[in-house]
Amino acid sequence: MDPSDLSASFVSAVGEAYALSPVSAASLQPLLVELLDAARAAWPGVAVSGTGFATHLARVAPETDDVLGTLREMHTNDLFLAAACIEGDAEAPRAFERRMLPGAAKAVARVDADATFVQDVCAELRVRLLVPEGGLPRIASYLGRGPLLHWVQVSAMRLAQTAKRRAKKREVPVDVAELALSVLDDAPDVAPLAAQLKGPFEAAFRAAMGDLTARERNLLRLYLVEEVSSEAIAVMYRVHRATVARWIARARRQVQIGTRKRLAEQQLLESSSFESVMGQVLDGIDLSIASVLGR
Repeated sequence: MDPSDLSASFVSAVGEAYALSPVSAASLQPLLVELLDAARAAWPGVAVSGTGFATHLARVAPETDDVLGTLREMHTNDLFLAAACIEGDAEAPRAFERRMLPGAAKAVARVDADATFVQDVCAELRVRLLVPEGGLPRIASYLGRGPLLHWVQVSAMRLAQTAKRRAKKREVPVDVAELALSVLDDAPDVAPLAAQLKGPFEAAFRAAMGDLTARERNLLRLYLVEEVSSEAIAVMYRVHRATVARWIARARRQVQIGTRKRLAEQQLLESSSFESVMGQVLDGIDLSIASVLGR
C-alpha cells in the first residue's frame, strides 16, 4: 500500500470535523507510517489495513491544533487492536483475550471473587465489547486516551457491579419445581401428581444443574437469560455457530437426563405415569433453567 494513502484516509475520515494546518498535513504521512509499523510490531499476527487504521485514528482523535502531538500521545498500538476487532480480523479477538482478560478478571474479582461469577462476567464482557449489535462493536468506543487494559477493566467492573445489583433484585427464591410442574395444569390425567413430585423434583433438578460445568452454565445463561444469539456466542468462543447450538443442546439435555435419572431412582410413580409426566415436564425445562441461572 502506498503510504500516502494513510494520510489521504485520515484526512478523508476527518472530513469537515476540523481543519488540518498545512504543517500537520505535510507531516501526517510519515507519522502514520511510523505508528502503523509500531502497532504491527506490538500485535504480531493481528491484521489491519492501513486505511482501516488511519480511518479509525481519525475517528477517535479529538479536535486539536496539534494533531501530530495528539497522535503521538494516544495509545495507538491499542487502537490498532481495536481497529482489528472492528474490521473483523480473526486473530484480533484471540489477542484481546490473551492480553486483556486476565486483567479484567482481576477487576471483576474486586467486586466478587467467586470463580464462576468472574468467569461469567468475563464471558459476557467479551460479547459486549467484541460482537457488533446493529453497528460497530463496543470496543469502537475506546478512544485511546489511556491503555486499553484500563478501559477494559473499568468496563468489567461496571458489568460486575450491574450483575451484583441484578442479583440482589432477584434474591426472592424461585420455586423451580412449581414452575416446571405447571405444565401439568393442562393435563388433567396427571395434574394431581404434581404435588407428589414437587419436593423430589426440586432436589433432582438442582442436583442436575450442579452437574453442569462452568462453561455449560455460562452458555445456558447467555442463551436463555441474556438472550445472546448463538452467532454472538460463537464469536466469543471462536467456533462455528452450529457448534454452539450443539453445546447448548447437550447442556440442556444433560439437565433433563440428570433430573429424570434421579427421580426414576426414587420410584415415585408407576412406570407409565412417570414417562408421561417426565415427557411433559422436561420438554419445558428451559424456563426452570433460566429462572435459576437468572439469579
